[in-house]
Amino acid sequence: MARQKYLLVRAHYDKRVASVEPLGLEYIAGALKEEGKEYIFHDEGLYNSFFRFGRILKKIQRNEITHVCFTVMSNKAWYVLKTIAQLKRLKPDLKIMVGGPEVIINPKDFFLDDIDYVYFDHGLDSFREVVKNDFNINSLKSAKGIAYKENGIWIQNPCGEPISEYNLKPDRSLFYENRKKYRVIAKGSFSVIKSSFSCPQKCNFCISRQFNGSFYAERAVENVVNEIIEIDNDKIWLCDDDFLVNKERVIEICNKLIEKNCYKTYMIFARADSIVKCADIMPLLYKAGFRDMLVGLEAVNDEILDSYDKNSSVEINEKAVKILRNNKMVCVGLFVINYEFKNKNFLEINRFIRNQKLTWVLFSILIPFKGTRIHEENKDKLYKYTYKRTDGTKILMKPTNMPGFLFQIQFALLYYINYPRIYLASLLKTYDKEYANRGQR
Repeated sequence: MARQKYLLVRAHYDKRVASVEPLGLEYIAGALKEEGKEYIFHDEGLYNSFFRFGRILKKIQRNEITHVCFTVMSNKAWYVLKTIAQLKRLKPDLKIMVGGPEVIINPKDFFLDDIDYVYFDHGLDSFREVVKNDFNINSLKSAKGIAYKENGIWIQNPCGEPISEYNLKPDRSLFYENRKKYRVIAKGSFSVIKSSFSCPQKCNFCISRQFNGSFYAERAVENVVNEIIEIDNDKIWLCDDDFLVNKERVIEICNKLIEKNCYKTYMIFARADSIVKCADIMPLLYKAGFRDMLVGLEAVNDEILDSYDKNSSVEINEKAVKILRNNKMVCVGLFVINYEFKNKNFLEINRFIRNQKLTWVLFSILIPFKGTRIHEENKDKLYKYTYKRTDGTKILMKPTNMPGFLFQIQFALLYYINYPRIYLASLLKTYDKEYANRGQR
């Protein structure tokens, strides 16, 4: 059988706010490395926007690639499918596999003629098995969480059990070689690490909790700490949906990082209620290097928060912001713009940001992702719902209290009003001046 060589592809994306390390691809690379397979990364975010298809085709031809693996996010699925169709027309013998967030949730959407394998399992054991056996039919038949074609008919194997570890290390060489290009606006270059899977909460708009079979699981503390220490970077982004879920675990991680003299600067996602719950351990978090929390404030109206099944309140949001400010930590406020918004709701968000003295904020128009409860409940209300439009800046349901064009203008104004402060912080480099963990090296 011909030697297999893999191209691992992440499609281009909007890099204005952040260009993030492709951790998913790096885990795939780690699996291939463990099985002794050759591979090359291709992150389109590292290149300019011209001649994208020509670039990927040339890389395939020059390196004699036999298998191309695409990681698929919802808003880039259209582009990935278009690229796959073009590649198959020119190179019909090329084997194409898709995986990633959108594939895990909606695998059947990718049962297409131009695709050979659809990978939607929670972990990577099945991937390693089929790779080790060169995708022979026997390995495919026994592999969990994979779909393939037999005699032109798609066969979908059942998904495997939820996981708490990947049982391998990601290959971070792409990040190390391009660390200046992977950056968060005004904050610098962060390595990404995952310390848990899924989320125990049940927000009706959130797609992330659907991962890992909607089963929340935590990696072993020792493994998390050791990985942080091994990463050759002083800024770490723990990308769990809510790092503060388990207070005792957070304490253990912080103490171990301090014991091992690991002085790095950490950014995390955290719910407002979790911050309030962990108020008494904020000094410990600060001592360990935690400086930055992306907080799903979502709304500044209790009625809207209740409609999201957020199990939070404006009072809790305000407490969380105050706790972070008092402990010299950044609060990045994440807000979801609802289709029932009136003019006053947009004004309320701006007023909240001003009153709470927030510098870092992010806004997204509510995305009824396919696979979420909010999608099922609003199927008859969807408006021009396509993969291409699920980037958080497009209207996917018709606003109920104002014309669509005014809704879009109000949304744009949130950025125009609030982002000059972030660009100023970038110019003045205030993040490293105020928040970097100097520690006791």
